[in-house]
Amino acid sequence: MPWPAPDAPPQFQRRPPWRACLRTVTQPELYRNFAVHAFIMAPAGTAMAYIASRIDQVLGWSPLLPLPVGIALGLGSIGLGGLWVWYVYGYLFLSGRGSPGSHVDGGPTVLVDTGPYTMVRHPSVLGKLAGVLGLGLIFGSKVFLLAFLPLLVIYSLLTNRLLQERYCDVRFGAAYQRYRELVPMLLPRPAGIRRWLNDQAALGEGDDPAHGASPPGAFQELRWYLVGLGSLIAFFAILLGVVVALSSVGL
Repeated sequence: MPWPAPDAPPQFQRRPPWRACLRTVTQPELYRNFAVHAFIMAPAGTAMAYIASRIDQVLGWSPLLPLPVGIALGLGSIGLGGLWVWYVYGYLFLSGRGSPGSHVDGGPTVLVDTGPYTMVRHPSVLGKLAGVLGLGLIFGSKVFLLAFLPLLVIYSLLTNRLLQERYCDVRFGAAYQRYRELVPMLLPRPAGIRRWLNDQAALGEGDDPAHGASPPGAFQELRWYLVGLGSLIAFFAILLGVVVALSSVGL
């Protein structure tokens, strides 16, 4: 499958401009993906932040920030994180020729190693973490920021490595393995930042990016995400019960 010429339609570009990325929100592959975050992951994060704030109350911990300040900073963090995810998902859709979420159409069919993906393998996670951080600031929960947030980061890293990258290995083969060696998962290196600023591809410009069909089982990613989120909420709810029980007996 040859890569489109430079004058190809904007829906298929290796380096789509940011405005084109934002315009993709009208595509079903994007708004269906965002619906998952709006109706599943956002409520799940809110539930965790609420549970953490209740643990704060039981422990007698005061809110992290005054309420107006926490709400303002939290909404700003959620807004910036959401805008970043919007851009990154649009970039992945246009350059990867497939929805960012495997639950919509099986996921991208072209390996993306340019733009934000030349810096880290999962740039959308940075925006999602900013959104989750915003929830913690709005609720003013110290427990959420000190304990829950690190656990959510670990959960995200595990799901990315064991689910998303597992299917990328099958889909793109040796090219993805080389990409994984060159590009870190979440924390950018100076070399990666320079590649992004210089508009360089992580794997070079010599060959077309690797192509591959969605492997069997890729559509099951969402199921395992939901199982993981449900397990985290249950764990935190049990933790709240334990803290309440211990406080009631004076421990």
